[in-house]
Amino acid sequence: MKKLLAFLTFLLFLLLLWFAWNWYKDNVACCPETVVEIKHGSLYFDCDSDLPITSEAWAQKKSEILSTKVEGKKLLIAGPYFKGENENLGLTRAKNIAKLFLNDLTDSDIEFGSRLANNCEEAQKDVLGKSLFKWVTRNEHVVEHHDKTYIYFKYNTDNPIDSENVVIYLDNLAKDLMSSGKSVQLTGHTDADGDQASNEQLGLKRANRGKTYLMERGVPEDKISVASKGKLEPLADNSTEEGKQKNRRVEIVIK
Repeated sequence: MKKLLAFLTFLLFLLLLWFAWNWYKDNVACCPETVVEIKHGSLYFDCDSDLPITSEAWAQKKSEILSTKVEGKKLLIAGPYFKGENENLGLTRAKNIAKLFLNDLTDSDIEFGSRLANNCEEAQKDVLGKSLFKWVTRNEHVVEHHDKTYIYFKYNTDNPIDSENVVIYLDNLAKDLMSSGKSVQLTGHTDADGDQASNEQLGLKRANRGKTYLMERGVPEDKISVASKGKLEPLADNSTEEGKQKNRRVEIVIK
């Protein structure tokens, strides 16, 4: 009986010791809080700041961007703006990024844009802080942006596509589509002259001109979709001839 009592007393002692140790760990000797280090990309922005910050990896990234330069094209820098910020802040960031290319490019070599990047903290972990760099065509007939391209038309939509600028762009687009297997969306737009029904048909006619041109250069028909917005989505003021010219266009988006 005494042995049993001693055994039970020993078990009770071990149980109390176990509870005491756990209390000590939780309330006295708790391990220090683990600090998770945020890894930044080669280029990023502090939230609410328009000044770019670079890491040691930026030199390599910058070299990669410059190495892909195409003769006759300009470097489009699209700066990020985050949720709750104004789009103009993205443009300001792009212009500040351009200063990093001060010894490599002239002002005429660079174009600016902006893009919504949502969360600032997440963007800091991105390789380029959600900034985009793209060598683009910019002339009176073709204007490339980071996510779409505008092809501008003269008055007569029935004329064949013979503008050298447009021909070069569409020929390169056809090659890119065939090598990548990607699809393309062509959307026609018009100025405000006339009613929407006739303008919708005119916009579709413009989109189909581009489709026919690409198909003649080998792009499969099922890789090309066409649509028309008519006069519903103007880019500029239709009260001026210059504005009307900017609205007569085909918008190209690669999917």
